[in-house]
Order: sequence, then C-alpha cells, then structure tokens
Amino acid sequence: MNDVDVHWVQAEPLTKEGFAPFGQVLAREPDEAVIELRGNEVFHLNILTYERKPLRCDHLNAHYNATQALFPMGRPTVLVVAPPGTEFDDLSKLDTIRAFVVDQTAGVNLAIGTWHWGPYPIGDRVDLINLQGADFAHDNDIACLERDLGAVVEVRL
Repeated sequence: MNDVDVHWVQAEPLTKEGFAPFGQVLAREPDEAVIELRGNEVFHLNILTYERKPLRCDHLNAHYNATQALFPMGRPTVLVVAPPGTEFDDLSKLDTIRAFVVDQTAGVNLAIGTWHWGPYPIGDRVDLINLQGADFAHDNDIACLERDLGAVVEVRL
C-alpha cells in the first residue's frame, strides 16, 4: 500500500461569515428561513443516514446546476468544503479546504460549485434532510484527492 499524505484541517464553528464563501447558513430562526435555491426548477428531497466513520476525506463533490441544502437532524456533524472553481491539481490546493461543525441548530445551502464532503456524524450516526436539484445524478463532479494527489484530509475536532 502506498503512503498517503495526510492534510489536517481543524473543524471550526459554523458561522454565517465563515461559511459565506461556500454558501448560506440556514439557522432555525423564523426571520432567517429564506433559502436561496438556484438551478433546476424541480428539487429532490430525501433523508440520508450516515453511520460514524473516521473523519478522513479522500474525495470532494461539486454540483454546477443547482444548490444543495443539508440539515442534520438532532446530532452534530462535520462538513468539509472548498471554494467553487478550485482545481485540485496539486497538493497546495488542499490549503483551500475548511471544515465546519454543523449542529442540530442550523443547516447549510451549498453554493453552486462548492466542493464538499459530508456532513458526517461526530457521534454514532446522523439523519440528514437533503434538498438538491432533481437532476443531481448528472450534476456531480468528483475531485479524487487520494487517487489523483496521493492525499487525504483528516478533520480535527
């Protein structure tokens, strides 16, 4: 097995200001409930369930035709993101990656093109409400960090 370069990222609290380059924070407050959905006219809503696994990101996904909104239900999660338009063609691009703790008091709406991984549970498991463009199966770019760069991102809490 080949050695893998591990790039560490410290998870930070989710704030509107900190998350602004990546999308919209959706706090569960009545005056903050407007979601800026972009892209497809039809959206797909489902519940995703994730079991705990190491917070080790070997790839990132991006969607270019519609936003994606994610709401953890009842348990905190970690979401890894990188700015839209980032090309992961060398290890220095890993410095653009950030991680946020998304707890049960808020959700996020990923901006078009934002690279992301997760949100994955900090505890044993989490259910997520997932709202994204209906054509998401054909709107998914993948940056394979481990395969193409020989690197992974690990999150410190």
